[in-house]
Amino acid sequence: MSPLTFNIIRQSTQLPAARRGTVVMATHASSSSSSSSSTSDKEPVESTSNCTKRVIETPGCFMYSVKGSVPHLTPDTLRLQGLDFILLCDIRDWSHYTKLPPNSDRYISMMTHQGVRQLTLEEYFKIVRAYEPDIIATFADSISDLDQLHPPLSVNDGGGGQLVEPAGHGLKRVRKSVDRSLKWLDLILRERQGFDAMAEDRMLEEFKKKIKKEKDQSTTTSNISSSNSSNVGIVAGSNDRLQNGVDQVMQETKNLNLEGASTLEIKQLQQQQQEGKPTKRPWMNVSVFAHVVGAQLEQERIRSAQETANRQGVDGFIIDTLTLSGSKEQVLSLLKVSIDHLPAEKPRLVYGMQTPEDVLKSVALGADLFDTSYPFQLTEDGKASMFSFGTPSITTTTTSSSTDNKTSMNKRWINLWDDEHSDKFIPLLEGCECYSCKGGRHTRAYLNHLLKAHEMLATVLLMSHNMHQYSEFFANVRQSIQDNTFEQHSALFVQTFGTEPERTSQIHVAQAEVEAALARRSRLNGDSDDDVHGAKSTTIAAQEKKLQKEKMREARRAKHKEEGLKKRINKKEMTSEKSQEELKEHEALEESGEKL
Repeated sequence: MSPLTFNIIRQSTQLPAARRGTVVMATHASSSSSSSSSTSDKEPVESTSNCTKRVIETPGCFMYSVKGSVPHLTPDTLRLQGLDFILLCDIRDWSHYTKLPPNSDRYISMMTHQGVRQLTLEEYFKIVRAYEPDIIATFADSISDLDQLHPPLSVNDGGGGQLVEPAGHGLKRVRKSVDRSLKWLDLILRERQGFDAMAEDRMLEEFKKKIKKEKDQSTTTSNISSSNSSNVGIVAGSNDRLQNGVDQVMQETKNLNLEGASTLEIKQLQQQQQEGKPTKRPWMNVSVFAHVVGAQLEQERIRSAQETANRQGVDGFIIDTLTLSGSKEQVLSLLKVSIDHLPAEKPRLVYGMQTPEDVLKSVALGADLFDTSYPFQLTEDGKASMFSFGTPSITTTTTSSSTDNKTSMNKRWINLWDDEHSDKFIPLLEGCECYSCKGGRHTRAYLNHLLKAHEMLATVLLMSHNMHQYSEFFANVRQSIQDNTFEQHSALFVQTFGTEPERTSQIHVAQAEVEAALARRSRLNGDSDDDVHGAKSTTIAAQEKKLQKEKMREARRAKHKEEGLKKRINKKEMTSEKSQEELKEHEALEESGEKL
């Protein structure tokens, strides 16, 4: 029995797909152990003598983390958020899209701090058994049209490349992606029950090696005997035949139908697993969230959703929109296609819908859970959240000077890198109850100073504030569904705050100056490679240098082309002059001949 349950408390009468619910994770403890979970009015914890239930209300969010820790938040400031935690383990960083090498049937490509590495299912199973998280995400063979980028050609494109009209992946590749993801899901569910899910694959791999070795040996023996019966002059030819024989064995082994090759061993293994007991310790205390894929083909998204929903043991679903190209309306349409074919009694986690207005549109379609990449990105950019949902915006109700109104033109956030905040001794947001704002502890001027001094406390305070505001946003969304006012408040939110400007790689001028100064200092100290912020400035400088080199290369090409054209013209002129001289000489000879 799964430790995770999902309860729907209320559905909106205006938008039936929007619902409020709870994700409950039950942890069974022994009589000698004690529960140490903290309680929260937002996410309560119910404890009994044998079981501790941790509850996350939906619509809600999982806190975005890197290597198991929330970026910029220290453990003590994280506890101040007053949240209970359900640990979800996923191998991808869904805060932004990263181009990765293609996957195979044996492994999935993932990005690490040391670069790209290949993770197999067996390695993933070891991680799960070692850490025993509450929820694991299955492997997904995600494919994206966002990889089709031209290299940067001019300064105007920002150095990030120019997106072309996506040609889209073919039906065969998308079907393979769905089939591969479903196969991985089946193996994970079987391993979860305690069976050795990879035993059959290992046996087939061993049989491949055995067949290859036998054919390789027979081919080698044949070539050696033929070379012994020939003279020395054809040894090179026998070596060529040996190589051709090895290549032929490799091709035959690759194309070999293994379904009936080791039938006896496979049948014995299947019979042992079906009739006998599991061969490993099961981990049924870990819930499984399955990825729903299908790229931009609606029929394949429907097939992926239906096939995934039919699997017994799936506790929830993950839908990735981060890898989808096209307009926001097209992405939401594909999201709706997937959600419409998933069962309502299980939660849906959506990646890629990060901004508040995207969250509202996804909730209206039936999404339940999201991640906190948005407050993390705001913190990285030195911005503080100012938006609210379902209540009048504090930025519009508080009295402020004309300068304040000018800086709050985008009322969803303010940028603390701006110089105009250097003399504002007011909280980030009046009335905010977060650690950074409550009691007037920290002012905008102080945060502005911390950012420009490159103090770590700046991002700690900003992340604390942005996470608190994001949590309040979800709490108000849940309340609006309960009060049946979600549709009106969603329209009011978009009318008041508009849409989020597209986030680019361009950073604030003041931030660029600080990072450039840090880079110069690091180079003087000889540790520029260890300075993360200096690396950003170094990357920007490298991009500019690359653009300059490209311009110089284009100029050289144009110059060479011009010189070549001049040479061709001169050659033609010389040829014409030479032909005229020859003609004159010929005429002179003819005239002299006539005289004679």
